[in-house]
Amino acid sequence: MNSFFGKLRLSSLMTLAVCATVALTVALQLTLVSHFAVRQSSEEAELRLQQLSWQMRDSLNRVIEQAIGDAKLLTQLPQVRHAQNPEEARTVLESLQRTFPDYAWIGIADIDGAVTASTGRMLEGANVGKRPWFLAGIQGVHATDYHPAVLLEKILPKTPDPWRFVDVSGPILDRSGKPVGVLGMHLSWEWARRHARTLLTPALREYGAEILVIRDDGTVMLGPQSLVERKVNTTSLRLAQKGMTGSLREVWPDGRAYLTGYSQTGDMLDPSSLRWTVLVRQTEDRALESAVDLKQRMLGWSALLGMVLAVAAVLLARRLTRPMAVLREAIERVTAATDAGKEPPPIPQIDGFLEAQILSSTMRDLVRSETAHREALIALNERLEATVAERTAELQALLLRDVLTGLPNRRALLEALPETMSRARRVGRPSALLFLDMDGFKAVNDNHGHEEGDELLRQFGQRLVQGVRKTDMVARLAGDEFVVVLEMLTDAAHAEDTARKLLARMKEAFVLRTATVTVGASIGVALHGAEDAPDLDAWLARADHAMYAVKRTGKNGVALAASA
Repeated sequence: MNSFFGKLRLSSLMTLAVCATVALTVALQLTLVSHFAVRQSSEEAELRLQQLSWQMRDSLNRVIEQAIGDAKLLTQLPQVRHAQNPEEARTVLESLQRTFPDYAWIGIADIDGAVTASTGRMLEGANVGKRPWFLAGIQGVHATDYHPAVLLEKILPKTPDPWRFVDVSGPILDRSGKPVGVLGMHLSWEWARRHARTLLTPALREYGAEILVIRDDGTVMLGPQSLVERKVNTTSLRLAQKGMTGSLREVWPDGRAYLTGYSQTGDMLDPSSLRWTVLVRQTEDRALESAVDLKQRMLGWSALLGMVLAVAAVLLARRLTRPMAVLREAIERVTAATDAGKEPPPIPQIDGFLEAQILSSTMRDLVRSETAHREALIALNERLEATVAERTAELQALLLRDVLTGLPNRRALLEALPETMSRARRVGRPSALLFLDMDGFKAVNDNHGHEEGDELLRQFGQRLVQGVRKTDMVARLAGDEFVVVLEMLTDAAHAEDTARKLLARMKEAFVLRTATVTVGASIGVALHGAEDAPDLDAWLARADHAMYAVKRTGKNGVALAASA
């Protein structure tokens, strides 16, 4: 094989090499384009569906929150709370209904369940004492889940879609704070259908995108007509019900593969909110249709381009090798003269392409400059290695710091804790973890914006650093969670006393750019004694559980975890 290639001219070798390179390049290009075009289209489709799911979720949350706010406002109005006659209350209710037509019915029932005033006088005199919204509303402001119309189905005007409601209700209190009635608001489900139609542009509907809103028991409240008010059970539904958001590929009961974005509405900590799952799905074939079309087009054009490049490469290789053949003959003459002990003839100036001209002119200086080039290369390599080492050290330091507060991050904390436990064992004195979660941070974010929230986190972290010893460690885990590592303690009381001092500091007002706010902290304290087993996860878990114990008992306090 070597002898075969050795007999070929440079032009022949270049032609073979170029043809092989072009063929391989085209094949690789086709493979990569085929793979990445489909992959990118899939990722873009999943991201688009996930964003649509978020938008629908936020729309649902806003409407429910507005309805709850309207219910709270109405129950405080004097015309409702201290109404002297039904006409006065009815005027207020119908005014709200005219402003927000999605309220299909608003009414007031007395403590026995009899409707005393309502929009359009509908159901006045009827007893609603056993309706879920009445029973829930007498206990406090509450949203009642999606349900069909029971009493109003025959009264309300006929519509293309059946009447379905989400109820919001709340107690009406007298001056002594005693319930004297219940305000009920029937929010028509048409607003959800309208939001879904708004989010799905004609282009998305053309490509088969569908929005589904699913009740907590799996019943489809909004979606394709074939699924409405039927139960489904998919992977995306189960993930969303666990509080997760994202997108995935899954096969639905109809046997078709869909790309599905998922999220969930409501707030787990707010009993008045509703927990619905929002799914936005699109068949995989329709989502990737453009990618498949692009793939086929690129396959055809790449094949044609490969053929053209192969022909051009053959012609170009023959032209480019002519000056190199002249240079080769000149080098052979120089070698022959050197072997014969004669003065080598000068290498001629090649008149071909620029590179050949430069090559011929520099061949004479090649041997003389080789040593200088090697030394320069060694020095350059040493400088490069030093630069890489410096950058690596800088990157390593950045990896261990929280970008917002400048404090050590979770990774730095997890690297430092094993050494902390080792020191506790060596010196025979306990260490402690203080797990802090800020109380009231969400309100600052909501009322003053995320920039002020970030400034509060920075000040909170600095106040923690100022409240402990320089030998102690303050780290930010995530969000508004911080951890303080105390070492060389005398006993548990020492750690608890430090935690209470920090709590007192945290209660002091924080002066932000545009506001002065006051927050608190829930602190869980977990001790690690010199004789305790070095179990990092268990130590963190005990501190975390102690912090949540404070949350459950009213926040803004300190709790000491049980011994390991």
